Amino acid sequence: MRFVVFPTRLGWIGVAASAAGLKRVTLPCVSAEAAEEALMSPGLESGGDDPALVRLMAQLRDYLSGEKVAFDRRFDLGRCSDFRRSVLEAVSRIPYGETRSYADVAREVGRLGAARAVGRVMATNPLPLVIPCHRVVASDGSLCGFGGGLEMKKALLDMERARR
Repeated sequence: MRFVVFPTRLGWIGVAASAAGLKRVTLPCVSAEAAEEALMSPGLESGGDDPALVRLMAQLRDYLSGEKVAFDRRFDLGRCSDFRRSVLEAVSRIPYGETRSYADVAREVGRLGAARAVGRVMATNPLPLVIPCHRVVASDGSLCGFGGGLEMKKALLDMERARR
């Protein structure tokens, strides 16, 4: 598995990918070391010359600078349940600048009443920003549950809405 760590306007981000696809993305961190540590993957090799990682690095920088970006959707989600995979795939399709509730996502994957389970999947999303868990909100539209904090979630949503 290969990785890169790079600065953005919001902080340092780490990205790791396997031959099968994107495996892990960190939220912005205060340092390169913190981003590398947040990847939490043993056996990583530097991938600064990997074309797919270089492209994703540019896409993430562009996204965090306020540009509308269509991320590569080739993911390596490893061994995960069908439910988890379906939730992550459904969230990856939420359009830029829009939101869905946890209940909406549960309904989309055919699991009415599984909004809390969707929330648990979002809490362990290995690809934040790329699989935009920040676009998932409470049924009343309020912000809740984001690993980067609600201030960052609001800032990302505000940025997207301003650029729609």
